This record gives sequence, structure tokens and C-alpha cells, in this order.
Amino acid sequence: MSWRIGLPRALFYHTYFPLWSTFFESLGVEVIVSPQTNKAILDQGVRSVVDETCLPVKVFFGHVAALGESETDFLFVPRLISVERKAYICPKFMGLPDMLSASKIKHSPLIKPVINKVRSVNGNNFLWDCASPFTGKWSKIKKAWQEAKQEQERYEQKLIRKHQDISDLNILVLGHDYNLYDHYVNMDLLKKLQDLGCSVITPAQISKEERDAQLKNFPKSIFWTYGRNLLGAVYSFMQKPGKKGVIILSSFGCGIDSFIDNLIMRRLTEYKIPYLNIILDEHTGEGGLITRIEAFVDIIYWRRDCHQNHFSPYGQYVGSCKGNAGIHGVRCNCTTTPH
Repeated sequence: MSWRIGLPRALFYHTYFPLWSTFFESLGVEVIVSPQTNKAILDQGVRSVVDETCLPVKVFFGHVAALGESETDFLFVPRLISVERKAYICPKFMGLPDMLSASKIKHSPLIKPVINKVRSVNGNNFLWDCASPFTGKWSKIKKAWQEAKQEQERYEQKLIRKHQDISDLNILVLGHDYNLYDHYVNMDLLKKLQDLGCSVITPAQISKEERDAQLKNFPKSIFWTYGRNLLGAVYSFMQKPGKKGVIILSSFGCGIDSFIDNLIMRRLTEYKIPYLNIILDEHTGEGGLITRIEAFVDIIYWRRDCHQNHFSPYGQYVGSCKGNAGIHGVRCNCTTTPH
């Protein structure tokens, strides 16, 4: 019998898809992935959860609903608590299986292993929970897991590159993978920046070893994995030469981003690096996004080419009368949304 397992194209998919797809395929299981995010999927997700839920979780529920129309035997929704020692994932990741069970969305039986590296580094329990519906042979399970880890490492190494100045403006786009790599959710932000002549860098293009090393410059330990990734990437990027700016891509209602973004913006202000904070929710407004990124890029070029130091995106002295022109800084915090 050929088993079929569904993977929602949301949340952890954008970080760990090579790992889990290779693992299940090595066990002889057919992996079914939901379609690319679109308006129908987003609308279904919005209808399925309470308004206060963040956009990425709404998108996740929409993808689960889309998989409900496919013939799958199981749906893979791990209970992600921690993927590294001394750091945790978003609380909503921990509660996804319970949220789905309480919802009215039609879905296949859940495979919901607990992944918690803070409590234990022994992966036998969660591997067994993942694979036991398909095989009872430990040798086969461990072989599949080794193949999956190797594929994940190859994927991550492909993302890492040494930054080269392929343009005269380098933009670091900060955000969780599920916001950065879902082109519908972020309205193809990365391509829009490239079309404006910018060299785009994401946290995944900076090695984990470098990000962790940079965190030693921060006085306290960050115990959220996504927060560690973003802050480490910022410290690394701040040391790069050349004209640069940072775009912080956040989800409305994200608890982690609410304080991590503030820490990042303080550091960028201290180092006088221009930044733009874009906050996503489910309402429409692609025109607003285009206007803001064009203005952000133009401001950086104007400061360089016209020496208009009074026209600053640093966020310094906002609302005060200091500086040559009365307003010494303009910081752009905008809320915009997928179409």
C-alpha cells in the first residue's frame, strides 16, 4: 500500500521542507504539498481562526483546508517547542495540533510528534512518532533520518553565500522564513527590491555559526530561535561595507517580533543605518508597499548623492526641533498587507 502524507505550505515548511520531504520519501511515503498561497487559501484561513491570530497562522489554516480536498492518509503537524538548546520556537507552533483539533476544518489524521531539544536531545521518540504509521524497522527509520539531515544541510549551504557588492545598495530583509519566502504574503517584496537595483540579503544567507558568534556582542541571551537569527544577522550586516539599509518584515500580532524588532531598531539607530519596518496583515494594499519601499530606497540614494543629511531615515530626533532643518530624522513604520 502506498501512503500519502500532507505538508501544509506554511510556517515550518519554508525552513524544513527538505528535511521532512526527504525523510518521508525515504520511507516510501508520497508527500503531498498544498498549492502556493493565494487569495482563496488566505480567505479560508481568516475564516477559520479568531481575528487576533497572526497572519502566518491564518495562512497555515488555509493550507490545511486546501489539503483537505486532497486524498491524503495523514497530515504532518509537529508540535515544535524547541529546535536548539536554550532557545524556543513561537508559542503558536507549540499549539498548532490542538488548534487544528478544535477547528472545524476537515483534515486527515494528524502525525504530531513533539520536538523539544531543550528538554532532550534524544530524537528516538519523535522519530518513532513520525515513522511508526509506515514502518516498524528502526534501521529503515534511522537511515531515512540520516538522508533527510544531509539533504537539509545541502539546502542550507546553498542559501549561504559570501556577500558580494553586485549593486551599490545592499538591503538586508529581516523576517521569519514563512514571511520572507511566501511570495503572496509579502507581495513579492524581494523581487521588487531587486527590480529597484538593490542587492537583497536574507538571514538564511548568513551562516548560523556567524549569526551565533555575532550574538556575543549582545549583553543578554536571546531565548527565541527566530529572534536569535534576526539579531545575529543584523550584527553581521552592520559590519559590511558599502551603502546599506534594512527592511524589517513583521506580522501584525506577533508577540516575538513586538520586542525583537524594537531591539533591532535601537541598534540600527545607534549605528545610523536606515531601516523600514513593514507590518503585514490580511487586508489588501500592495500599492502602499510599493510606495514605501520606493521612498525608502530613494531616501538612501538622495542622502548619498545630494548630501541631504537633514533628510534622514534613521529615526533620530523624530518629532523634535534638533538638526539643520528642524526634523533630523524620519523613521518609516508602516502597516501593509498582501493582495
